Amino acid sequence: MKFNQFLKINAVAIAAVMFTGATMSFKIIEKKAADQQFYYNSTDTSAGAFSQESNWAVGAGSSCLTTGNKPCTITVPEGQDLVDVIGGMTNSQVLAIHPSERRQ
Repeated sequence: MKFNQFLKINAVAIAAVMFTGATMSFKIIEKKAADQQFYYNSTDTSAGAFSQESNWAVGAGSSCLTTGNKPCTITVPEGQDLVDVIGGMTNSQVLAIHPSERRQ
């Protein structure tokens, strides 16, 4: 009798403990950050300008052309930032990342 009474009184607590145990047995999936896209947002074409972070803006920007003398977009993989991808590169090295994309 005492055992049945104990179960009735603590049924919600017992269910919560069982639910928590079941939930904790599954691996919690971490939410990954997505790749980030930047577009060249400057008219500066001087030496080293394409690798300066301040000349880039987050997003896709306007459409890219297949001709021109400036880079268009750069995709930065998750866990990195723009400087990791283009920092210290020359203008020609940055242009070589996406040779078919140019901005006029």
